[in-house]
Amino acid sequence: MKSRNKPLTNAPCPCGSGKKYERCCGADVSAHSGSTPADNAAQQLAEAIQASGASTLDEMNELARNIYTQRNERPLDDFLGLSPNQMQAMLYSPLDAPQLVTFDNSWYPEQSIAIDLFKALVTGVGDGGIKATAQGNLPIKLCREILGSGEHDELSRLRRIRSEVEFEKLHTVRLVSDLAGLVKRRKNRFYITQRGRQLSLPENRGCLFHALFRTYVSKFNWGYRDGYPAATFIQTAWLFSLYCLSLFGQQWQSSRFYAEQFAQAFPAAINEMDEDGYFAPEQQFRACYATRTLERFVLFWGLAEMRTSQPKKLYSYEYELRAPSLSDWLHFHC
Repeated sequence: MKSRNKPLTNAPCPCGSGKKYERCCGADVSAHSGSTPADNAAQQLAEAIQASGASTLDEMNELARNIYTQRNERPLDDFLGLSPNQMQAMLYSPLDAPQLVTFDNSWYPEQSIAIDLFKALVTGVGDGGIKATAQGNLPIKLCREILGSGEHDELSRLRRIRSEVEFEKLHTVRLVSDLAGLVKRRKNRFYITQRGRQLSLPENRGCLFHALFRTYVSKFNWGYRDGYPAATFIQTAWLFSLYCLSLFGQQWQSSRFYAEQFAQAFPAAINEMDEDGYFAPEQQFRACYATRTLERFVLFWGLAEMRTSQPKKLYSYEYELRAPSLSDWLHFHC
């Protein structure tokens, strides 16, 4: 019979990394042939208790807390130098962890599809509002006018649309604006709220960006925009993706490179991919990460620039990104 006191090495690590305990906080810094990382942790604790002379349960518990606190504060290579404690904050309080990251609320991207579409929406809705369709969407005439006036190449390549939903980027901006309290629908008409009009003024562009961005990462379901509804962890770890960009974004890096950095830190994210008879989970993950994080998050909000040497092919997500100005906005303290 197995000992009831033996750590559950196959259980998820409580730090929230998505790794098994034995491959995260249960890992030992030194190699021990013939024993598991969890066995090494237990051995380290037993040796520390013996060396300290602790004799009471309270003394042993205090020693154990100190040891595991030190382990959880140790930087890990798989986390790109972050500790399990820092990763915990990054995953579960990314907008409220000043000890880890601070945001310059006056900063805004020079070019942002999301911000440009919101400004076009404000102009199109006007002061008196605009009538919604029977499905509760923006009228198709306005959608086509906004599409035709777009300055972004990827919008100009969009085929003729028949509804707001087919103009996926505008549809997203309208939904996020509603969640942020900048747009409202009343008596089947869309209106720009007083706050929305205030933030749309040129001098408030930084506040507008942060209001929409924070809503997008905290309230909007990213899975609504793509075909991977079960892959929720990629959104949870959005700040880690920006951390990767802050580390490596001064130079051009491939989309595959960033997907691999994420998978190294969170291998459990691959397990969120649905079963598919044509593509391996790793391929599906790379496709999901490229679409959801790099294209519809990083590039959509203007946080990086992209280049490619050849047209993107079906199921090919190879291109390069660079984010030289990201450090002007995000300041990581780690």
